[in-house]
Amino acid sequence: MPAQGEQHKPPLTPINPFEEAKPHISEYTAKEIAKLSSRLEKQLGPEYISSRPGAGGGKVHYLSADKCINLANEVFGFNGWSSAIQNVQIDFVDENQSTGKVSLGLSVIVRVTLRDGTYHEDIGYGHIENCKGKAPAFEKAKKEGTTDGLKRALRNFGNLLGNCVYDKDYIAKVTKLKIAPTKWDPENLHRHPDFAPVKTEPPSEYSGGQPSLPQSKGEWLLEADEAANTGIFEVLIEKKDNG
Repeated sequence: MPAQGEQHKPPLTPINPFEEAKPHISEYTAKEIAKLSSRLEKQLGPEYISSRPGAGGGKVHYLSADKCINLANEVFGFNGWSSAIQNVQIDFVDENQSTGKVSLGLSVIVRVTLRDGTYHEDIGYGHIENCKGKAPAFEKAKKEGTTDGLKRALRNFGNLLGNCVYDKDYIAKVTKLKIAPTKWDPENLHRHPDFAPVKTEPPSEYSGGQPSLPQSKGEWLLEADEAANTGIFEVLIEKKDNG
């Protein structure tokens, strides 16, 4: 374990500032690559596809960001992939002098890297019109551009991560399939310990008739005496009835 303050000392081996640092790489086995390829080739079911109104009265189908991230975690593992912003390019910023409202557009390049070093990157775009203030305008546009870039980078890995949505023949067929309603189960919720429902176990079939065991030696002797007296009393009653 390093001593106090040792982390601030320069390393023993000199580092070339012009040499790009090599990330830690964990290679996939041939079996893992075949399994990943097989999964990524599959197209998505209709429950993953969302839609919104498009130009000319049509619909635009897409894979939402939350489902895309969940699929990436499912395929690669939550610690099997990462994303990084490579560049942000502001295309235009217009501010109305009379109203103070801001319109802007920017592009974001996002790279998605797997644990073996394989990566894809793509460009996303974010924009906003007539926003009250520069800060909320940049916040909305950067988030939108980053999310768009992340989804576009992930789709390069295969159909399962959104590339199938660009296939018009597939969309025409999959959108005709019926989706069964999802079942809501509150048991699957992650609850705070103070608000988690208390689970009560149902009483056992024989729990009502089981006597409690004595806890001390005195209780054992008392119950033994009571049992003996009860037995003598029952014998006397039986003799009296027979006599």
